[in-house]
Amino acid sequence: MATYSIDLRKRVMDAVSNGMRPTTAAKTFSVSRRVIYRWKKLLKATGNLKPKSGFQKGHSHKIVDLEEFKNFVLQYGGLTVKMMVVEWTKLKDQTISESTMERALKKIDFTSKKKLQLYRS
Repeated sequence: MATYSIDLRKRVMDAVSNGMRPTTAAKTFSVSRRVIYRWKKLLKATGNLKPKSGFQKGHSHKIVDLEEFKNFVLQYGGLTVKMMVVEWTKLKDQTISESTMERALKKIDFTSKKKLQLYRS
């Protein structure tokens, strides 16, 4: 997503408010019509053309304490990811998905088991 300068936003909105059609303004200033309509809506709602800020990037992480998670992995590291999810749910009373478990394992540089290997003796 491109971030346009405040100056460009003001010039486009001045042109549109002085009678230029949004389609013409889009071609003239090399922006999309949809962006112009968003800027109009933003200007009407907030009174300025500053882009939105302060929003969260990415998901809220369910496994936040990586040291505690490392200890958990040291204890249950021999299990498959599916089994580790069950143990984590029992321990923390928090439901997580297998992909969340795998991402957390990757963060601590631990490889995950997909299948339980049974060895003959």
